[in-house]
Amino acid sequence: MFSQSMRRLFHVGSRGGRGLVVAFATLGLLLVSLTPAAAATLTLTWADASSNEDGFKVERKTGSTGAYGQLASVAANTTGYVDGAVTAGTTYCYRVRAYNSAGDSAYTNEACAAPVSATLYTVAVTKAGAGSGTVASSPSAINCGSTCSASVASGTSVALSATPASGSTFTGWTGACTGTGGCALVVNANKSLTATFATSTAATYTLTLAKSGTGSGTVTSSPTGITCGTDCTQSYSSGTTVTLTAATATGSTFTGWSGACTGTGTCAVSMSAARSVTATFATSTQSAKPSLTSLTANPAGTLRVGTTVTFTARASGGTTPYQYKWWALNGTTWLLLRDWNTSNTFSVTVPTAGTGQIRVWVRNSGTTADSPDASGVLSITVTP
Repeated sequence: MFSQSMRRLFHVGSRGGRGLVVAFATLGLLLVSLTPAAAATLTLTWADASSNEDGFKVERKTGSTGAYGQLASVAANTTGYVDGAVTAGTTYCYRVRAYNSAGDSAYTNEACAAPVSATLYTVAVTKAGAGSGTVASSPSAINCGSTCSASVASGTSVALSATPASGSTFTGWTGACTGTGGCALVVNANKSLTATFATSTAATYTLTLAKSGTGSGTVTSSPTGITCGTDCTQSYSSGTTVTLTAATATGSTFTGWSGACTGTGTCAVSMSAARSVTATFATSTQSAKPSLTSLTANPAGTLRVGTTVTFTARASGGTTPYQYKWWALNGTTWLLLRDWNTSNTFSVTVPTAGTGQIRVWVRNSGTTADSPDASGVLSITVTP
C-alpha cells in the first residue's frame, strides 16, 4: 500500500530559470534519470519521505491538450529526472506516480514548463587497471559499463560512484576527481576522469596428499580438487574446510591418516595454512577370515542381580585390528548392545534374574559389510 500522508514538492524547470513548483501527496523514492541533453533540457524534481516503492513512472505530454504517455520508469531512491528529448520554446507537461508490487500510487499534480536553450558540456569516464567494475552517475546519464560519457547542461551537479566487480577493488579517481570515495562534480566545463580498478586475490593455501604403505587406494576431497589417484595437490581459499575420504582397492585396507589428520574416519582439514596429509594403505588377504577362539564372562558361573559382568571375545586369523559387535537375546529378539568397535570387551550390569544369551560378531579390519566373519554365543544365568 502507498502512504498518502506525506506532502512533497514536484518541480519542473528549464535551464535559464523558468519553472513551476506545485505540491502533491504520493509515495516516492529518490531517483534522478539524466538523459543526454540535446539543445535544451527540462529537469523534474520531487521530494521523498517513504521507503516501500520499487520506483517511479514519469509521464509526459506536449502542450496542455496533448495525451500523456509514459516517458520513463526510474528506480527507487531518486527525486528527479532530466528530460533531454525536448525542443526549446515548446511547452511540456509532466506527472509522476510511484509503484511497487502492490500497484501504482495516485498521480502527482501536473506541472508544465517550456525549455530554453542550454550550454552543454561533456562528462567522460575512462576505466583503467587490471581489475574491473562499473561507474554510475546520479543523475543517471552514465553507466560505464556501456555508456561512459554524456552531454550535461551547464550548472548540473553530477555524482559518480565506482563499484568493483567480484575479485577486484576500486583504487581511486584521477582527473576531475581524486581519492577513493564518491566523485561530486558541478559541470561548468568539459570534465574527464579515470576510475582505476585493481585485481584482489584472496589468500590461498596448498593441501598436499601423500599415500604410503604396502596396500593401495584412492583419496578424494570435498570441495573437489584432489583425486589421489592422479591429482594429489590442490590450492584452496583461506578458511576453507576440506574433507578427505579414503577408499581401499581390492586386497588392501586403509589403516589411517597422519600429518594434519589422524584416525581412520574421514579427514577434515581447515585451510588456514599450507597442509599435508598422508593416507596409509596396507595389503590384506581377502580370503582369510578370523575365527572366534573364545567368548568368556568375568565373573563366570551363576551371577546375582546387580553384578557387573565383563564379556571378552578372542579371535585369530584374518586381518587385525578386528571389529566386534555385541548383542543380547531378549526373549526371541536380539537387541544391539554396541555397534562395530575395535574393543573386544563389553561390560554390563545384569538387571533381572533369569537366563539369557550374549552374542558377539567379529569381522576383519577394513571390512564395511554389516555381517560377521565369525560369531559366538554365551549363555548366562542370573539369580535374585
